[in-house]
Amino acid sequence: MLDLIEKLLTLQDRDQRLRALQTELANLPQERAAKEKLIADSAARLEKAKTRAKEIEVEKRNLETEAQAKRDSIARYRQQQLQTRKNEEYSALAHEIEAAEKVISSIEDRELELMDEAERLKPEISAAEKTHSEEKTKIELVIKSLDEKKGNLESRIGEVKKERDAATAGIDEDVLDRYQRLFKTKNGNPVVALEHEVCMGCHMKVTTQTVVQVKAHTDVIHCPQCGRMLYIPA
Repeated sequence: MLDLIEKLLTLQDRDQRLRALQTELANLPQERAAKEKLIADSAARLEKAKTRAKEIEVEKRNLETEAQAKRDSIARYRQQQLQTRKNEEYSALAHEIEAAEKVISSIEDRELELMDEAERLKPEISAAEKTHSEEKTKIELVIKSLDEKKGNLESRIGEVKKERDAATAGIDEDVLDRYQRLFKTKNGNPVVALEHEVCMGCHMKVTTQTVVQVKAHTDVIHCPQCGRMLYIPA
């Protein structure tokens, strides 16, 4: 095999590893954000249940205040009934008392509904608190491992970059430039094998002349179809 091709294959290996590591590193923030969102969503579900419980208590207090106001009104109307001698006024007060009693009845029905809802919320809140605590602990461990992974990837990338720099030694600048352009445009596979007269990059058959040139090991030969650099495996 041409010595230059061997160097390019070594360089290609380092570049592929480097690209894979950099891609993995670039994806970490998204992974971390997804895990943090799980914690936030769990906290939001818990907060929603707690907020509803508070709303119920506030509404219950308001209803109690409203009911007491109606009871006070009824007491006042009855006192006025005792004092009046006019039938029309007495009937009007009776109508007011009846209307107030209906409001109180409606309030009491609503209070019962709220009490039932509050009772249903208690185990829901308890379960949500437990789930949130467990999920938060578990996910925080995952986030910690992602942070550790980030440090490891950065360290490995630094190492591979050094290996990559060393692999470029002895490669002509023109060849290196062609290689780098092909690496970008050929999905990280600028140097590929030629097997049974077929380019393993584009899977197209090459000419007999191209095969002869590759076998000669005198220069870097490119696939006529895709432009990749060719070599015949030992």
